[in-house]
This record gives sequence, structure tokens and C-alpha cells, in this order.
Amino acid sequence: MLDLPKEFEALGFTEEMDEFEVITYVMDFPGGQYVIVSDDNGKTPVRAKQNLVLACYDGEGRYIWGSECKTFMELEKICAEHKAGSPELLAALKNASKTLKDSDWASPSHP
Repeated sequence: MLDLPKEFEALGFTEEMDEFEVITYVMDFPGGQYVIVSDDNGKTPVRAKQNLVLACYDGEGRYIWGSECKTFMELEKICAEHKAGSPELLAALKNASKTLKDSDWASPSHP
């Protein structure tokens, strides 16, 4: 079983506790932006095989965008391809999940 706090730290995330004493994992990016990782309920992720919610905020704490990874391993793979805190990683995290309308797809009824 993975020790998630250590695994998040290895990816470049820091552990922070909010006013409700919920631990989230945070990574800072250029321009004052930062990404918070939590579970589907806004709580601390405790299992590697659970949905992770990524939320990006600006330096003033305003929500910018959200994305999801189905597992910690999916997040780990994205982070392995880019330097922690880099603009490239920020873009990759933003695009981690896509809705069907955002995806490139074709079918007989939707060429």
C-alpha cells in the first residue's frame, strides 16, 4: 500500500491543513497560481485508487479551473512527464480530464 503523503511529497506537492483541519496537497505554479488535490468530497485522499479532484486557484484564492484523475497513479504519470511547478505541468493537470465534447472523437453520427 502506498504512503500517500510521502508519494505526494515526492511529486512536489506540499501538505497543507485548511480551516476545517482537512489536509490537502498543494503545488505552486508561476504567476501565483496553485493547484489543490483532494478527493471527491473535498477531503484528504487516503487511497491510491480513488478519484482525485484537482482545483486551480489564482494568487487571490479565486477558482480558475478543475480537473480529475481517476487514480493517484494517473496523477503520478502526468507529474513524471513534467517538472514540478512548471507551466507545462499546470497545463497537463488542467487537461487531465476531458468531457466528451472537449475530446477529439468521431463516430458515424458525429464525423
